Amino acid sequence: MPYSMKISQQITQTLNTELIQHLQILQFSTDELEQYIYEKGNENPLLTIKDAEARSNYENIMKLAFIPSNSNIQNGNHKEFNFIEMKLEQKESYEKYLFEQIPSHINLNPIDLNIFTFLIQSLDERLFLDVDLNSVAEKFKTTSSHVEELLELLQTFEPIGVGARNFKEYLLIQINNDPFAPRMACQFISDDLKLVSTNSFKQLSKNYKLTMKEVKSTVDYIKKLRPVITADKFEPTSYVIPDVEVKKYESEWLIHLNRHYLPSISINESYVNLLKNDENYKTYYKQSMQDALALIQGIEHRDKTLYQLVQLLLDIQQGFFNLGRSALKPMRLKDAAHELNVNESTISRAIRGKYIQTPHGIYTLQSLFTKGIASESGKMDSVIYIKNRIKRLVETENKQKPLADQQITQILCEEGISISRRTVAKYREEMHILSSFNRAHL
Repeated sequence: MPYSMKISQQITQTLNTELIQHLQILQFSTDELEQYIYEKGNENPLLTIKDAEARSNYENIMKLAFIPSNSNIQNGNHKEFNFIEMKLEQKESYEKYLFEQIPSHINLNPIDLNIFTFLIQSLDERLFLDVDLNSVAEKFKTTSSHVEELLELLQTFEPIGVGARNFKEYLLIQINNDPFAPRMACQFISDDLKLVSTNSFKQLSKNYKLTMKEVKSTVDYIKKLRPVITADKFEPTSYVIPDVEVKKYESEWLIHLNRHYLPSISINESYVNLLKNDENYKTYYKQSMQDALALIQGIEHRDKTLYQLVQLLLDIQQGFFNLGRSALKPMRLKDAAHELNVNESTISRAIRGKYIQTPHGIYTLQSLFTKGIASESGKMDSVIYIKNRIKRLVETENKQKPLADQQITQILCEEGISISRRTVAKYREEMHILSSFNRAHL
């Protein structure tokens, strides 16, 4: 049998330990990074970790504010009172945090504000809604669809899942907030949550005509979704602090990374001198120093990537930063990755669990990446813009002859927005706007 030798040139990229650590640090939220820094400080003798000045000041204030009681009261009612008082403080804490998330460009009228307040005060210990929307509508003399619109606003807030009416909706809210969720995850939860819980891979594969691999990865994803949070474990401070702030000074936008909430890191020179000159610890010293430098460089890489990403958002999303979410343009992770000349997974890691403070409120970075529909000119119109346009058309229509979905589609197409009647109907229903037939009979 004749043998032949074929020579080919192939480029491969190997992830070294340092790069892996950089990618890991990049995806950490502020809280996760803080914990990671302390863990590394405990493992590595060359690292000196000092509490963040902001945290130290807070803890000192709390120590000064604490007044020990000289009373030896053992009365059971007294203990119960303290427990109730503690619960009330926790409730006030998360209620305040939720109110702070109302975007400034959404001007709730007094009635809507009362309804919104009632919804927040009707959350149970899991932060699920514990009241029927029909009863709320009856109480405030409005429609159930109007109450549901306000609930949908609440369900866009952090922590993700707040305002869910049941466990199934809680999971669906999480999936709808994740652009990388498997395509069948929502349907698995909506129609076959029992099969998911029992790992019925074969049945799911048969029901949805998917491969076993696709089913397993979808079920694994669902089972890794965030567990139900309870109000007594709710810590607003872990959510309120944004990773980056954007402010306008005169005509310039300023970007500020919130590093002052993270512990400071330095190299302990005493341990360096001790280990560096000892032949018995030469290898250990080298590994420890490499690990310490990888941590410091990883944090610098995280800051640089985050800064560049926000700078890009400022360049592309000027309307959003000036006017608010209604002016948000469509932007994909792929687009940002192309502009910054990085992998799409890098952008995904950079926005994971991170928040940005804008003149209009605090947003997750993930929420600034939206889908769009291409117009005839090639320009992308955001779903938010199109929904607002549909809403305005309905609000200004002849009430005696309401616009049908096909008429709205025609108007949008004339404006250069290529959209189907089915999509118009879908957006209209999502905004809880009645059909033209039902609007005509109001």
